[in-house]
Amino acid sequence: MNWPIAEEVAELLLEFPNEIVPYIEKVLETDDNVWKYWCLEILVKRLPEESRKVFETDLIRLVERPTAEEKLEELDETAMFILQTIK
Repeated sequence: MNWPIAEEVAELLLEFPNEIVPYIEKVLETDDNVWKYWCLEILVKRLPEESRKVFETDLIRLVERPTAEEKLEELDETAMFILQTIK
């Protein structure tokens, strides 16, 4: 998110929630915890609820069984916040 146009790109991507979900899922499968953090923080938090629900299993894993590196990036806390927004 340190690119000068990052926020504008995020806004554009959020106009297509269904289309970006599979790409975010692929990010969550990686070991790039900074990338995961920004996808959760900037994109997943702002997706419609039905799109956030797709990530429920991943979010639960991040809360219940985060790696040391994921905890360092506070992915468990971000995941917990998002889970609380899913009914």
